[in-house]
Amino acid sequence: MPLVYYVEDDQAIRHIIEKTIENAGLEGEGFSTGEAFMAVFRNQRPDFICLDIMLPDVSGIDLLKLIRKVDRDVPIMMISALQSEMDKVIALDAGADDYLTKPFGVLELTSRIRAKLRKTQGPMVLNVKNIYMDDKKHQVKINDIDIYFTQKEYDILKLLLKNENEIATREAIFKSVWDTDFIGETRTLDMHIKSLRKKLVENGAKISIKTVRGIGYHLQ
Repeated sequence: MPLVYYVEDDQAIRHIIEKTIENAGLEGEGFSTGEAFMAVFRNQRPDFICLDIMLPDVSGIDLLKLIRKVDRDVPIMMISALQSEMDKVIALDAGADDYLTKPFGVLELTSRIRAKLRKTQGPMVLNVKNIYMDDKKHQVKINDIDIYFTQKEYDILKLLLKNENEIATREAIFKSVWDTDFIGETRTLDMHIKSLRKKLVENGAKISIKTVRGIGYHLQ
């Protein structure tokens, strides 16, 4: 069941969003502050986010930018009483996928959430040469045999498979896998790449991970 987080400090509106999500057959969790939201978001990513702009502890735009630093894919819809074109442009330029003004209708909210989820839901299957990854099942097969990877190995391999024709920079890997921009300590990444390479070779993978000196890695 898709999980929707909604951040709204107005209790009445939060209740409307809660019931809308519930009636749509979705799982939801609400937050009244940006801080409460981030505490949960860091541990479990949702499938969709409804985000108010005017929050008591942080600007919704600043929170949007913070989310986009660690997750560029999750659909985010801003919900705000601010109705000017410039307000919408600022939100969309900051990374929002949609913008709904208050007051809003329950049917419109439901329709917009479902429309965005239709574009992102469904199993993500990556298939490169003889490597098959089903992200919904968190499963990797090489030559039709299940292969175990640690969570970090899995995340690195997923990034490389998704960008099979491009170089994955060390910065991009740290941001995607470790949720950090800090790359001062690179031995951890080197260790995971070494282990990942070993498993690919041992299990007969028809691709290998090549190092692009001083930049990152790519599949070959």
